[in-house]
Amino acid sequence: MTNRLLRIFSTLMIVTVLLSACSGTASTAKTPLRVGWSLWPGWYPMVIAQEQGLFEKHGVQVEIIYYDTYKNTMPALGSGMVDGGGLALGDTLLDDVAEDIKVVLITDESAGGDQILAGPAIKNIQDLKGKRIGVQAGTYGEVLVQEMLDKNNLLRSDVTFVEVPVEDVPNAIPSIVDAAHTYEPYASQTRAKGNNPIFTSVDTPGLLLNVFAFRKDILQQRPEDVKGFIAAWFEAVKYWQENPAAGNALIAQTLGISESEVSIEGIKIYGQAQNLNAFIQSSEATSIYYHAQTEIKFLSDKGIISFPITIDANFLDPSFLK
Repeated sequence: MTNRLLRIFSTLMIVTVLLSACSGTASTAKTPLRVGWSLWPGWYPMVIAQEQGLFEKHGVQVEIIYYDTYKNTMPALGSGMVDGGGLALGDTLLDDVAEDIKVVLITDESAGGDQILAGPAIKNIQDLKGKRIGVQAGTYGEVLVQEMLDKNNLLRSDVTFVEVPVEDVPNAIPSIVDAAHTYEPYASQTRAKGNNPIFTSVDTPGLLLNVFAFRKDILQQRPEDVKGFIAAWFEAVKYWQENPAAGNALIAQTLGISESEVSIEGIKIYGQAQNLNAFIQSSEATSIYYHAQTEIKFLSDKGIISFPITIDANFLDPSFLK
């Protein structure tokens, strides 16, 4: 499926550039915004925006760059290989990217979409003691696993952490690990092999927000293009909400997957109203500022980041939402 995705988006990019060249508009001289992403349902509206021509409608050319491993988006964004990317909020705070980016859009909240699954021999979380847990170290997945341990009075020393990409989890239990963190569509594939969720993001309301972040130099040089990208995102979200069957079919056809695999169960997609509300600075759990501070405390306490980011307009910037 990875190769097919790459071919699809490469073809879309070629068509987009050719159409722009034929139109003779002022945007023809611009380099497309390069936006990295991986297979997470909360980012599917970007597919709708591309397929429906919504980026062009809002005056911006976008090159969608697909990574078959989620963690690869971070170094690409940090090095400038892409201008923006889809990441979990906690991962935007990591040393590799934090100084160079701003979070400008909340795409979704995981409310059950992230799952820690275990083999049938593990009946409850206490059964994990002495067992192996697969997780991508230093990412939001580790935050979720730590929350699970804390809520069930288990120590990190009670389990063994094993580096397992979320995409590999369906084949990792039980040969490599006894339990692991993943998300859709990989969670469904893992459950189909007889494994069961023992802890999900339902158990940690609001903890796992997913966002789009852009490099600060791009935001300074091309603010109107970023605003166009976000406007197209909001229109795609609205279309999908009003036309779920058509949206699912479009996504499935574009990604080369079955419609049954297109699911946002356990995911709350954020439109403009939800974004504006979440970007209100407060200590309430409805605010992205609250969750960013929670993530910073976790990452600092665990020594995952060398210096904490100040959560202000230099990191969270809602000015592009309107």
